[in-house]
Amino acid sequence: MEDGIEQVLALALLLACDSRREARLGSLSVSRNSLQAAGFCDLMVRFYRGDGAGGLSVPIGMLDDGPVVEVVPPMIASVLDRRGRGGAPLYSRGIEGFNDTADPVAVVRNALTAQPDQNAVVVLAGPPDNLLGLLSLPDGDRLARDKARALVVASPAERASGFAELRDAWPGPLVLAGDELDLRYSGAAIEEDFAWAGNHPVIDAYRSAPAAADGASAHAMAAVLYAVRSDGGYSDLSGGEAGVRGTARRLTADALKRGRAVRAIRERVGAPPPARGRGRGR
Repeated sequence: MEDGIEQVLALALLLACDSRREARLGSLSVSRNSLQAAGFCDLMVRFYRGDGAGGLSVPIGMLDDGPVVEVVPPMIASVLDRRGRGGAPLYSRGIEGFNDTADPVAVVRNALTAQPDQNAVVVLAGPPDNLLGLLSLPDGDRLARDKARALVVASPAERASGFAELRDAWPGPLVLAGDELDLRYSGAAIEEDFAWAGNHPVIDAYRSAPAAADGASAHAMAAVLYAVRSDGGYSDLSGGEAGVRGTARRLTADALKRGRAVRAIRERVGAPPPARGRGRGR
């Protein structure tokens, strides 16, 4: 939640699929020691799921190793700082301090433990610290191998420090959503698709992100779409790239499938979550 707007858009797509019952979100984790990033993820869950009973059952993991992130990206600060009537935060959130977060490695482990074998998909759109932590646990390798049918990696994560180590250590299939997809989400489409809410955290974040008018790469969204609907015909898989423990394959798409993928993304994020109804920020 610090490299650009595409991670925010991917989270919005994941939560839209969760609200449509196309997927069930088991956990979220951030890979920096940043209460603001964790708070933003919690805010997004609350926005999509609502504040009703049982709606907030997604634990947010936050890495507490390394330096505390003091500089908040403008796209996150703009959302956290928005105020409504009386000066209260416009978007509700439940993470204000360290004790409101969870150990990210435990969060991932618990989410996988709760799954039937080969039922989970892990999506990585940032540094791999939390997944490397999972694999370092005594039962981490087994959980990753037995519970996850794939690890889907969006392009920014592939360039992150530690990814080569993760690629060599991951015990199951890897799917890479990289620059080969040539998939973009235009600025005009973003403005239009999230207009169903009078106030929307994605729009607030997008308007404060660098180069907002240019839209965004949709690689992370493509990774989420593949994780949810690998059988949707939105992309193809390249031949395998041999690794130390398994095979990594890349998502590719011709113009027809790229258009189909963008339409599928827009159809999901452009509709109000069923649990929320139509639009207020709070």
